[in-house]
Amino acid sequence: MRRGLLLLLVIIAVAGYLGTLIARDPGYVLVAYDGYSMQTSLWVLVGLFLGLFLTGYLLLRSFNLFRYGGGVVREWREAKKEARTNRLTQKGLMLLAEGEFDRARKFLDGAGVDSDAKGINFLSAARAANNQGDDEARETYLRQAVEVDPSLSRAATVLTAELALRRRDPAVVLSALDSIKLNQYAAELKLQALKMSDDWRVSMAALPGLRKLVETESFEKEVALTGLRAEVGNDVELNALLKSLGPSVRASHEVLSQYVKSLSYKAHAEPLLRSAIKRSWDSEYVSLYGDADFDTLKARRKAAEGWLKLHDGDPALHYCLGCLYELSNEPNMARESFTRSVELGGSRKAHEKLGLLLAQNGDYERSAQYLKSALSMDVD
Repeated sequence: MRRGLLLLLVIIAVAGYLGTLIARDPGYVLVAYDGYSMQTSLWVLVGLFLGLFLTGYLLLRSFNLFRYGGGVVREWREAKKEARTNRLTQKGLMLLAEGEFDRARKFLDGAGVDSDAKGINFLSAARAANNQGDDEARETYLRQAVEVDPSLSRAATVLTAELALRRRDPAVVLSALDSIKLNQYAAELKLQALKMSDDWRVSMAALPGLRKLVETESFEKEVALTGLRAEVGNDVELNALLKSLGPSVRASHEVLSQYVKSLSYKAHAEPLLRSAIKRSWDSEYVSLYGDADFDTLKARRKAAEGWLKLHDGDPALHYCLGCLYELSNEPNMARESFTRSVELGGSRKAHEKLGLLLAQNGDYERSAQYLKSALSMDVD
């Protein structure tokens, strides 16, 4: 528009200038050829040449417009279609964020095949369909997203897991995420799915890969306790499970205590308990140390008797010694230790042990007294 106006102003200026020249000094030009002649003023001739040049220029522009005009129209149409598609996509994404899933799908479907980001549109539509409970449409959208843009394969997998987690379908989450390398977000999804799952073995197998990306300690402790309770008496599985745990979980009070309780061959626990007690005196560990086997009985007695120098006032230690003396077939020393534990306010187990030993010696009255006291106490 500006170029045309400028050209018109130039033409007017040139015409005015020529008119001035012709009026002041018209000049004279004679052209003769083959019996024909033309005479005119110089400036009129110059004007004619300029007019012919302008006419040729306009004809050339008209020809180019006729020749390439179809492409210009197509470009205009494509630009208009793109603008419309972008408006539909933006509106669909906005409605999706607002939770208007029905309307969001309509706008995203309207933008669908014409969008430059068809794959992203399909992923967004899959999210809307999932929230509508339309499982078939969700899977169709996810498949279409990968078909139109294979680079979206990982994004579609993560979205599959995310949507399955919303549906509380942990099996689908775990199956999807097993096919990709996890990042922090995907690891969080997998951890949430494992928490929904009841299979502690699957959780234990997955935890080593998750520790590097997310905090798993509290969940790992829960899984470990579940596994240790489930494998009571199966020492091979118990030892393998304990070995697979992270250092902090393996050393936790609850896990080590449950491991010791679940073992059938108590020798596996002796070095662990002794090391834990050496690091920090713990009455529960000391009580568990009395649950001995014959192979480590001598070492346990020596260690427990050595602890008396510093911890003679701990009823758990006297209970531990009573158990060790009883296993060593020394009932009198066992009875003395259990009596001392009870006098110091010992546990229900100490009362039970003392009551049973007294019954073996025929002291039924005192035995009944201690057993009755045991029944009135909380379970250890």
